[in-house]
Amino acid sequence: MPIPPPQDPPLTSFGALISLDELPKEELRGGPAPWARASPPLRDLRTQSSPLWFGGGVFGHGMYNDDSVLTSNAAVRALRLAFRYGINALDSSPYYFPSELVLGRALRILAPEHPRDSYFLVTKCGRYGPLRSQFDYSPERIRSSIEQSLQRLGTTYLDGALLHDAEFVSDQPEIALTNEGRWLAASAVGLSDTYTPEEARRLLGIAPEEAARIRGPGDEAVLQAARTLFELKDAGIVRNVGLSGYPLGELVRLSRLIATHAPYRSLDMILSYSNHTLHADLLPAWKSLFDASPTDAPWTPPMLLNASPFSMGLLSDRGPPAWHPADAPLRHATKQALSEIQQEAAAHPASFMPANQALATTALFRGLRGSDIVNEDGVPYLRTLLGMSNTDEVHTAMSTYRVLTARDDPAQAQLATYEARVRQRIVEAGAADQTWASPPADA
Repeated sequence: MPIPPPQDPPLTSFGALISLDELPKEELRGGPAPWARASPPLRDLRTQSSPLWFGGGVFGHGMYNDDSVLTSNAAVRALRLAFRYGINALDSSPYYFPSELVLGRALRILAPEHPRDSYFLVTKCGRYGPLRSQFDYSPERIRSSIEQSLQRLGTTYLDGALLHDAEFVSDQPEIALTNEGRWLAASAVGLSDTYTPEEARRLLGIAPEEAARIRGPGDEAVLQAARTLFELKDAGIVRNVGLSGYPLGELVRLSRLIATHAPYRSLDMILSYSNHTLHADLLPAWKSLFDASPTDAPWTPPMLLNASPFSMGLLSDRGPPAWHPADAPLRHATKQALSEIQQEAAAHPASFMPANQALATTALFRGLRGSDIVNEDGVPYLRTLLGMSNTDEVHTAMSTYRVLTARDDPAQAQLATYEARVRQRIVEAGAADQTWASPPADA
């Protein structure tokens, strides 16, 4: 995992600030994205951001790509293509070093074509390494982190700032960090009978009467960091305040905790990752818990972002990275399903996807669900954040989204068959809808 150096290298360490004429032309496949596009200047993240977001985590040292990608024009070309399709929001973090610098270079190069008010820019703060000791939620560090991100990204304001992986700092209920806690999230919404929903919610600390309970100094640190971000919002530096993390129970608990303590403001956005996937499809069932007001006061629920439909590489055709927290049964079931659907895809050469992308495309087909549904105002039910390292991955994301939204597309049936096969193998392994502890015991 990357650890940012004490001092940033020059932006040009990641490539010269070339002109747009030096980039190859990328043709859209099938035309612009099949969703309504808001016209600049863009102001309202909740109503104007696209169903799909461009994730910057893929541009971190040693995370998903060879480091040579970081000094190439891959990010510039991928982001330009995503913008042209109609993706108008992107996310990064100091923890994904040097992602903010790589994206900052790309945005500076693309500025003549895509000015700052034509896209939404979100980053995170508070996490600067893989261990708990490398988190800093102090007001001073939150402020300096946001200032550094502004410089890296080449902007004077952020459309959103998230407290990164808040469960590493907060006082999470102890059972959530044990083997017994892996079925709590599913039980809380009736997807497992290990616990009753009421019991699971009580154990997770999200029973209604516990909304304002501060469990320890970690919770105090989260509250203090949230207050700092709200101050930056009042100053116009940050336009939306939120948090990110993995455990759904802790994300709900902290969103209620923040809303019930000074300055008594609800979060604008929450990013959840690896919870709307082939192996654990929990986030849609949890939406009502995120939407529920913790008090009798007027309440605007936070906008939900769904990240990592590939579950941090577990559901990729090249297999998960060595650091992935999935246990052996889940890894084995995924590997078995991968072999089966790749063989089937290879036997159908007319398939719209190569056999070596069968699992990733199937995972994406599952993870994008909800991003294609809009309310009466045309606002997506769910936004999905995707790491896209190159133009091929951008094209794949758009083609999969088109399959999801098209009528009578034979590819839908093919992907649905693969989806059922993968899910069947995970269910047979007894691993469906279980979660892992975050933070891990060795963090």
